[in-house]
Amino acid sequence: MLPPFISQTNWGGPTSAVIVFVAFLIAAGIVNVILRVIINRWARRTRGTLDEDLLGVVRGPLVLFIALSGLFIALLILTNLDSPQYALIAGYGDYISRAWLVVVIAEVAYLLYRLLDAALVWYIRSVAVNTDSELDDRLLPPVKRLLPLVVHSLAFLMALSVLNIPISPILAGLGIGGLAVALAVQPTLANFFAGTYVVTEGELNIGDYIELQGGPAGYVVEIGWRSTKIRSMFNNLVIIPNSQMANSIVTNFYSPSPALDVLVYCGVSYDSDLALVERVTREAAQELVDESEHAVKGEPWFGFEEFGDSNISFWVFIRATDRIGSFFLTSDLVKIIHSRLTAEGIEINYPVRKLVFPSAEPNIPAVSSNPPAPPPR
Repeated sequence: MLPPFISQTNWGGPTSAVIVFVAFLIAAGIVNVILRVIINRWARRTRGTLDEDLLGVVRGPLVLFIALSGLFIALLILTNLDSPQYALIAGYGDYISRAWLVVVIAEVAYLLYRLLDAALVWYIRSVAVNTDSELDDRLLPPVKRLLPLVVHSLAFLMALSVLNIPISPILAGLGIGGLAVALAVQPTLANFFAGTYVVTEGELNIGDYIELQGGPAGYVVEIGWRSTKIRSMFNNLVIIPNSQMANSIVTNFYSPSPALDVLVYCGVSYDSDLALVERVTREAAQELVDESEHAVKGEPWFGFEEFGDSNISFWVFIRATDRIGSFFLTSDLVKIIHSRLTAEGIEINYPVRKLVFPSAEPNIPAVSSNPPAPPPR
């Protein structure tokens, strides 16, 4: 189909086609120069801005689109001529129009992909690196890789539709093929989608110490789309599939904060002065909190718990700055409590059990050496 301004106008022969083509080429050159001047002017003012990147992307496809528009309009003019010299090309007007639509679809798809890609690159370079969240750092690179596949696939289907090629069988075949592929790579897809949950939730970060229920524990060194890697306390790398991560109970010792509670149990004999025990233990724990670099500053908690078999049990509660510090703090707290209680003469009993028997001898009947007589019949 010819545009009305072409089919209803007397163009005066093939010279008009040449003039139109040359005019569009000149227009393309002018647009190219104008956009280049604008881009250079903006580049001198601000560098690395989104506007500058988008203009740089638009310039090439726009200039090419103007030049190709002149070419196709010139061809359509030739198809509208009544001269026998152009009888061969006169019957191809519809094909040229369809080819023009395909070129337009390809140009728009390419331009859309370049614009979105430039916007993503600018965001990753200028915004994502300055944010505290790692979600965009992990999510945007795979989106950037999938973007051309999605845009070009849609453009390809639209081009087939313009060429009157049925796309329903293609879509049906893609659906069946996609189902077969999905069944074949089901474990990989399960890990991928589980990885999206792990990444988007943001509950795990690099450097966190985590522990899976009934599973390994260690520091998170990498969170990928297929697996999460942790470094155990023995400096071994443990690779956990994300599907297992999503279906397990995970304890994050660094969330909501790295601080970790330290709880130490002890016990003293029943003869001890409990008020003295509490005072000495509190003073010892407070001294450790004030002097240790691994302790969160604050007041220790103390409490008696129960009457045990051999002693009266109590507990001391303080807080460490992180998990590593909790080991040092626990060791120092045990040592200082033992030292202070020993210095005050307070006995920490061993596990013993006292058995008390009555002083009188039990009345045990004598046992006869003769066997008992059989019962009468």
